[in-house]
Amino acid sequence: MSPVSYEAGYTWRLREVMAQHQIFTATELVPLLRERGIDLSASQVHRLVSGTPERLSLQVRAGGRR
Repeated sequence: MSPVSYEAGYTWRLREVMAQHQIFTATELVPLLRERGIDLSASQVHRLVSGTPERLSLQVRAGGRR
């Protein structure tokens, strides 16, 4: 039996969700992430906001959920 290959996909909607919450810059997002225990630099947050990440830690992924 050959192994089954599965590739998970997702749609990155961070900017859309930020706008729904009246957050328009990565700078505004940094302290909100810190409140949830996610300590990322401004440049790391900028990369998350400006494009779809190739990899994403579970901590960051879970940080956006309530």
